[in-house]
Amino acid sequence: MRRNSRSLAALGVAAVLLVAGPTLAQVRDHRELRYPPLPAFEIPKPQTFTLKNGLTVFLMEDRELPLVSAEVRIRTGSLYEPAEKAGLASITGTVLRTGGTRSMSPDQVDEFLENRAASIETSIGSDSGFASMNCLAEDFDEVFQLFVEILRSPAFAQDRIDLAKVQASAAIARRNDSINAITAREFSRLVYGADTPLGRLTQHATIAAITRDDLVAWHARYVHPNNMLLGLVGDFDAKQMRKRVEKAFADWPKGPNFSATEPGYRKQPNPGVFFIEKSDVTQANIVMGHLGITVRDPDYFAAQVLNEVLGGSFAARLFSNVRSKKGLAYNVYGGIGSSFLHPGLTRVGCQTKSSTMSEAVAALKEELVGMIERPPDDAELARAKESILNSFVFNYDSKREVLSQQLLYAYYGLPLDFLERYRANIEKVTREDVARVARTHIHPDRLTLLVVGKSSDFDKPLGTLGQVVEVDITIPPPPESTPKLEKTAEGAAAGRALLGKVAGALGGRDPKGIRAVELEGTLAFHLDGQPGGAMKRTVLLALPDRMRDVRVTPMGEVTIVVTPEEGFARMRGRTVPLPAAQLEEARRDALADLQVLVRYHDDPGLEAVAGEEEQVEGVRCRLLAVSFRGSSATLCVAEDGHVLREARPGTDPTTGVPASIEALYADYREVDGRRFPFSQRIRIGGREVATFTLDSVRVNPQVDESVFRRPEE
Repeated sequence: MRRNSRSLAALGVAAVLLVAGPTLAQVRDHRELRYPPLPAFEIPKPQTFTLKNGLTVFLMEDRELPLVSAEVRIRTGSLYEPAEKAGLASITGTVLRTGGTRSMSPDQVDEFLENRAASIETSIGSDSGFASMNCLAEDFDEVFQLFVEILRSPAFAQDRIDLAKVQASAAIARRNDSINAITAREFSRLVYGADTPLGRLTQHATIAAITRDDLVAWHARYVHPNNMLLGLVGDFDAKQMRKRVEKAFADWPKGPNFSATEPGYRKQPNPGVFFIEKSDVTQANIVMGHLGITVRDPDYFAAQVLNEVLGGSFAARLFSNVRSKKGLAYNVYGGIGSSFLHPGLTRVGCQTKSSTMSEAVAALKEELVGMIERPPDDAELARAKESILNSFVFNYDSKREVLSQQLLYAYYGLPLDFLERYRANIEKVTREDVARVARTHIHPDRLTLLVVGKSSDFDKPLGTLGQVVEVDITIPPPPESTPKLEKTAEGAAAGRALLGKVAGALGGRDPKGIRAVELEGTLAFHLDGQPGGAMKRTVLLALPDRMRDVRVTPMGEVTIVVTPEEGFARMRGRTVPLPAAQLEEARRDALADLQVLVRYHDDPGLEAVAGEEEQVEGVRCRLLAVSFRGSSATLCVAEDGHVLREARPGTDPTTGVPASIEALYADYREVDGRRFPFSQRIRIGGREVATFTLDSVRVNPQVDESVFRRPEE
């Protein structure tokens, strides 16, 4: 926007300078000013050629700055990934760049680029893979060599795959936070079909199923020179650049040609009233529509003019009527959508107050119908076409943007002179064309209507608009990362015996004699081996389900209390309740504590199932799955009855993603006839994040019941 504003200002200054000084002095009214016509817009054309291995190359010189940019389009996309591994394409696109190469580690790649103020980025979208490179002209050869190596020989380092999967799962966990994101996503799924490639969602389970072998196979299938288009723009001589490109790609042979069927989607309308309850908002999001058109549709250009009339600017009908005159929405949008490989989405929508939901629905429908019944008049048509044509130049005001557009058209098989045709085709659009397109491509009787909001605040029940179908946006939980043991009579008997062995080893002669335990020590944080600070920690556990955790942080003392009745945190004199999810997890953690399991080892309500043998850091142990009062954990029990590892389902506090929480126990010491692990290493999602090292343990201390009560304020 700032660049366009500067360009507009420059054009204004140029226009004024074109008028002679004396002429300006003679003008008494601004309406008397006359400007010469702007020069014709010349779109530069790149040089193109194809290498023997099938790589299509576009070159465009631009000597304005000593920079070179490269862009690659790869024939691939998430539309072609298996449903059970949704997210594979995106993760491949990410780790293609972040995972290093055969000759350079990920950190070495990062350092190499940082030292040259260069960048290389890769990604894979729904129907296209993308890679880009930017560097100084003097560094081009060595940066371009790395660019080609990343495309050709990625290492797909496992730790970077793991990180990408964590990030993907974090995005899944947060995808229902934004009402706008929910509305756009679920409307698309309602129109295209939730089970089609265009409506499919990544889930925790599909991300978890992705392996390094999947990334390697994806790369081997799609990333080949004959499936790529390369564009280069910048400070170079085109003849010399051609030689450099030929040299860089000379020994990269052709691969299998790209072939893919049209992505499946729902071809028939899906009319109806659909609703998603979002009780934490004060506004309702509304969108209605159906399938749109493709860019190749003969009506594409007339549809662009229609879109400008309907919702393209502040003078458009949706803004003028729904927003300004009726005051029903701050933001309103709409138009006939188009896409390259499949129809886009025709839709109108807005965000309105909950108390004006039904009014806004009626207003949006009125504008859709109005495009059919009241085609634009001459003034509307002229204003819409002028707006499109005047802004056209600013979409391609650099050679880099023009080259990128040329690559895009070539990738999707559009004529390379599509840009030149665009202006001419817009100018040809008539009122009759817009009226015909409205009648042909807008169907008020086939609308999919989606409303997202708090139903109790709506001005009218949603059912007054038609039969309501509620849309479930619940995020399925991730697959259990702790092993599930099959419960059999034999396994249960062995499990009970094994848990008794644990009770004997840790609880001594009196495993039931423990009523409370207080642990004091140091909690040290770290990630990937790097220290991240430490704090003193005191944990008081009153069996079975009351816990007080005090941590001395640089910002002051933090106290967390969990009881069957409530949970709260206290810091700097303020007490706040724990969020429901955090409270529930803390209660489960308390019930899975080793001392609780020892104390209640023979309780009828505690289930135990023994499983196979494993090794924990070289020590043989046997798996033991336990569950007690809604809490569950899997222990690895050594021959002597000591627990070497405990894993339980939980949530990564840094991402909000469900993850396995593991504690690795070591350095067992005897205290009052019992044994306690004085070293506890904590892992979340397989990453080691902290160590709790005990300084002292008090068995059955005097418990002041007031410490578990919320303080008066």
